[in-house]
Amino acid sequence: MNLLLAEDYVTSLFLHVLRTGAFVAVLPLFGQQRDSFMLRLVLATALGAVFWWVGDQQVATPDHLLSLGVMGVREVFVGFALGFALSTMTSFLVSAGEVISSEMGFSLARAINPETGIDATVVSQLLQVLGFLLILQLDLHHEALRVLEQTFRSCPVGEEFAIAPICDGIFSLIGGSVQLAVQYSFPVLGTMLLVSVGMVLLGRAVPAINLMEFAFALRVLLALGGLALFLGEGAPFLVGVFEHVLEQARSIFPY
Repeated sequence: MNLLLAEDYVTSLFLHVLRTGAFVAVLPLFGQQRDSFMLRLVLATALGAVFWWVGDQQVATPDHLLSLGVMGVREVFVGFALGFALSTMTSFLVSAGEVISSEMGFSLARAINPETGIDATVVSQLLQVLGFLLILQLDLHHEALRVLEQTFRSCPVGEEFAIAPICDGIFSLIGGSVQLAVQYSFPVLGTMLLVSVGMVLLGRAVPAINLMEFAFALRVLLALGGLALFLGEGAPFLVGVFEHVLEQARSIFPY
């Protein structure tokens, strides 16, 4: 009897760690490189143990290993879904950086992103780091952990749940992230449009001027100035977006 009880405890702990580990593995805030693997593993194990201690400490151990595997897949899916949903807090900044870099002429100015190991434009990396720092400053990473804790009440460990509402919520966040990327990059895009119109009018008014000599440098200078100005002015917009994403993630896993 005691052995069966111990198996139920171990099964519950294992499933808690699986969900937490999938969540940590997806979020770029915790890093996705090989050198941070052990740190993420320790963090996932610690968080899973905490949620197990305050939640369902016993889950009936299935008779077949295949059934246990299905339960594990369900937990991994929930962790991946929540992590992917919360990753849109910074993914729209990466998309906005790609759009701004293309308009500035910095599409080829790419470097390896230390968080993901994938090459990205320097503007995208700048905006992503800004988003990470703002999330940490506002303690929104603690809110993300609270949403993770909410999933254990919305989708109890070892029990079945509906997949369709989760997928619909994720699709809604993905579509919204594209719109947010355009909105965040619009001030710089508007500035570039005005500069282009001004250069065309100047070239028509003074044909002797060689616009190719200073047009590119002027566009880069104005784009960097507008981007630096909007980094501070756009902070309330970013805070609103982060809070909106957190609310959307909570609505995916209602309790």
